[in-house]
Amino acid sequence: MKIYLQQWPTRCLMTCCTIIFLIGSWSLRACSYKSTGEHLAIFDAMWLFIITFTTVGYGDLYPSSYCGRAIATIIGFIGLLSSALLISVLAQKLVLTREEKYVHTFVSNTELAKERQYQAANIVKFAIKVWFLKRQNKAPSIRCIQVQKKLFQSIYHLKEIKKQQRNSTDNCIDLHELVTIQQNTNMQIEETVQHMTEIKCEMNKIQIELNNMILNMNNLQTTLNILLNK
Repeated sequence: MKIYLQQWPTRCLMTCCTIIFLIGSWSLRACSYKSTGEHLAIFDAMWLFIITFTTVGYGDLYPSSYCGRAIATIIGFIGLLSSALLISVLAQKLVLTREEKYVHTFVSNTELAKERQYQAANIVKFAIKVWFLKRQNKAPSIRCIQVQKKLFQSIYHLKEIKKQQRNSTDNCIDLHELVTIQQNTNMQIEETVQHMTEIKCEMNKIQIELNNMILNMNNLQTTLNILLNK
């Protein structure tokens, strides 16, 4: 059931609602009576089901028997449950996919990069203007104060853009990317451990060969000493 809801949520929801509509309408017709003692008409029962299922309740029709009231209560609860399922399906359909998230993040980062360059250029421009105005006038002027205000605003905007770029990068990474990064890291660690093991084996072989060479050198030295003593 969960697999069907995940693969075909709209189809499953429409099928269940149709079946419940037919069964509920027939049950309301069977359990509801008019003042004349006759059963409620099927179309009136369908209308009563709809206004009860959608929790609207106009009041033009209502169940007269306890059985009909019980069925109407059950239909109301089923309507609330179906509304919750419908909202969850719509929310799932409106969620961006990974590819759409990547495209949106890329476009946002491009716009933020352009805005960052613009604000950085403004900072340089306003800083030069402030330096030039202070050089011309020793006392602070209104023009200098206005340029300083623009400089501080550009610095503030640049900090906000940097913060937005960091947040957009963090939001782009989800659980799938984290699992992939962890798997790649584990593979690299295993390869590194394997290389270290191979290097250790090679070092052991080199150590054995060095020991053999030292032993041979000692034997040669002993032989030379014996020959020289003769």
